[in-house]
Amino acid sequence: MTATGSAPTVSSRQRYRRLLFGSIGVGVIANVALRIASYPIAAEAVYWLGIVVALAAWRFSPVTLFDERDDALERRASQITLVVMAVVLVLGASGSRTLAALGVYEGSPFVAGALYGYVAMAVVFALALAWTARGR
Repeated sequence: MTATGSAPTVSSRQRYRRLLFGSIGVGVIANVALRIASYPIAAEAVYWLGIVVALAAWRFSPVTLFDERDDALERRASQITLVVMAVVLVLGASGSRTLAALGVYEGSPFVAGALYGYVAMAVVFALALAWTARGR
């Protein structure tokens, strides 16, 4: 399928989406590889170059990169993520506290940090939800 005139096509949308996500992916992979090779400054430069290219592809693309189908997919994925996060937080926090109180298992700082990360994510979500609902 080829582009006709200025009408956006599926193929041009896919091309810009591949550029957007590909530049991020290449930036992340190059960042990890360069950090492993002990080039931390080059790693961060390549990472940010990938981010800038992604933002440019998103901002200056002649076609709309995301539509209502993408919104529906993101909404469904967000719902699943929040449910998983809530289950892990409720069971993990309660289980960790209970096992520590019983002297069975003392959670590592990593586990505590992960749980606090989930708490922070829940707080950010609640604030974003409140902010979004305020605009209705």
